[in-house]
Amino acid sequence: MKRIGFIGIGLMGRHMARHILEAGHPLTIWNRSEEKAQELLASGATWADSPKMVACSSDVVITMVTDSNASEQVSCGTDGVLEGTREGSILVDMGSIAPEMSRSIADRAREKGVLMLDAPVTGNPKVAKAGNLGIMVGGPREIFEDCQTIFEVLAAKIVYVGEQNGMGTTLKLINNLILGVAIEAVSEAMVLSAKAGIDPQKVIDITSVGGARTGAMETRGPRMIGRDFSPGFSTDNMYKDLSSVVKLADEFGVSIPATSVTWDILRAAKSRGLGAMDSCCVMTVLEELAQTVVKAAKEN
Repeated sequence: MKRIGFIGIGLMGRHMARHILEAGHPLTIWNRSEEKAQELLASGATWADSPKMVACSSDVVITMVTDSNASEQVSCGTDGVLEGTREGSILVDMGSIAPEMSRSIADRAREKGVLMLDAPVTGNPKVAKAGNLGIMVGGPREIFEDCQTIFEVLAAKIVYVGEQNGMGTTLKLINNLILGVAIEAVSEAMVLSAKAGIDPQKVIDITSVGGARTGAMETRGPRMIGRDFSPGFSTDNMYKDLSSVVKLADEFGVSIPATSVTWDILRAAKSRGLGAMDSCCVMTVLEELAQTVVKAAKEN
C-alpha cells in the first residue's frame, strides 16, 4: 500500500483522509490547526509538524487547502511539500485553485523530479463523507493510473481530463460556473414565487420532474426555505471560483453573461458580510431588492 500524506483537514479533507485511512494506507497528516486532526489521529493517522515532514514519510502527498495562495505555500513555500519530496514522489492537489497556479506548481515540482496531478473535487461534506465525490484529473496519464485506486475510495465519478496540468482545475471551474448560475436561478425563482404569492415549496415540488429539474434546486431549495445558510460551499469560495471563470473566459474570448451577473450578486453578498455562509445566501440579496421574504406557507 502506498504511504499517503494528506494536508488540509477541513470540512472536506477530514472525510477524504478518513476514507484513505480506512482503505489501509499508512496516513500522515498536517493541518494549520492540529485540533481539527484529533479524530484522525485517534484512528491511526500520524501527525507531522510541517508539510515538508509529511512529504518525507509519504509516497503520495495530497493537498486539500482553500485557494491558490494556500496551495502554493504548502507545496512550494518554506517547509513545504517540495522541500521534503524525493525523485519519484507524487503530488496531488485536490483543492479548487486557478489553472495557472496548477501549472506553476507542477513546473516547480518537475524540477525536483516530482510529478503532479491537479484533481479537484465536486460535492459537499456529506458527499465526501459517503465517498461519492466527483474528481477531475489533469496531468500525466501514467501518474493518474498509478493513483486511480486512491481516487476510487473517495469518488463515485472520476474524469481524466488530459495530460496537461491545469486541465482538471479548468474543468472544475466550468463545473462551478454551472453550479453558481444554477443557485442564482433557484434564488431568483424562490424570490419571484414569494413575491407572486406562491408557496416556494410548490416550486421545489414541480421542478422535481421535467426539464427544470436541477441538483441546485434539490439541494439548496429546502435550505433556502428553511433559512439554512450554514456553509457547504461558501459564498467566498464560489466568488473565488467565478472570478477565475471570468478570467478564463476573457482569456479565450468567450462571453458568459449569466456568470457575470451571478458573480456580481455574490460580490453583493460578500459586501453584506455573508462570505462564510453557503452561496445559496445570495437569495437574501434578491429578497432585499424585491422587498420580500421567502418562506414556506403554513399548513392549514
